[in-house]
This record gives sequence, C-alpha cells and structure tokens, in this order.
Amino acid sequence: MNGIIELIINLLKFIWDIGKFLIPIMIIIEIFKDTKLIDKISNLFNPVSEFFTLSKTSGVSLLFGLFFGLTIGAGAIIQSVKDYNVDKRSVFLISMFLSTCHAVFEDSFIMGAVGANILHLLIARFISAILTTFILSRAIKKEPNDEIGMGTYL
Repeated sequence: MNGIIELIINLLKFIWDIGKFLIPIMIIIEIFKDTKLIDKISNLFNPVSEFFTLSKTSGVSLLFGLFFGLTIGAGAIIQSVKDYNVDKRSVFLISMFLSTCHAVFEDSFIMGAVGANILHLLIARFISAILTTFILSRAIKKEPNDEIGMGTYL
C-alpha cells in the first residue's frame, strides 16, 4: 500500500514539475499570438520551415522543442495545431526532428558534466536530426486532402 501511495505522490510531483514550465510557456505563446510577435518569430524561422517543407507556423513549435525538450515541445505543438491548424505532416516532421534533437543545450551540458565532448555531441545530434527530417520531408509528399495526414510515400 505504501508503494501505491508513493507512486501517486511521485506522479503528482511529476505533473506539477511539468505544469510549472508548460503553463507559463502556454501563456507566453498566447501573449506572443495576441501581440503578433509569434508571426515575427515564424517569419524568422521561415527558411527552416521551407527547408523541411513545413507549414509556416510550425517553426515556433520546433524552436520550443529544441530548447525545452519533448514535453514542452509537445505542448507547443498541440497549441499550434489548435491555434493555427498546423497540418499533421508538419507535426510528424517536427516530432521526427525533436526525437533526435530535443533539449540540445540541457542534455549537452549534462553529458558534458560526465565527460562527453559537447561540441561533438551537438554536431552529431543536429546532423542526424537534419538528415532524418530532410529525407522524410522529401519522402512524404504534401497532399491538401489527405485524411491521415501522412502524405504519399515515394
């Protein structure tokens, strides 16, 4: 019985820890959206979005996931889908990029603390994420009326 209570307490602590970061970021996204700052950020990320053939507004989700990790990035992606109707193909490609290259600075400094070469780690993660996402972006074609959202494979 003590194990179940401890599990529930740990789960609530975990939810609280995520909420402490996710709620302020969602508020910031709403402020950015209301002040049109999110459009300016999207315009800055437009070359990246075009390179990966993503929708224009999906660059912000990529940015949040890159710096804050998968959990926060997922929250930003969900919010982008709700607010900007980001297509499923873009969500998939962002997820593929972030699966390889999320929280790059946080993880790199942790690995650096245990002796890893941070520069090599960053380069390897960026190159693998870019190659994987680029290849998938070319293999999965855009289709306007695609119900599944995954496009047509080669």
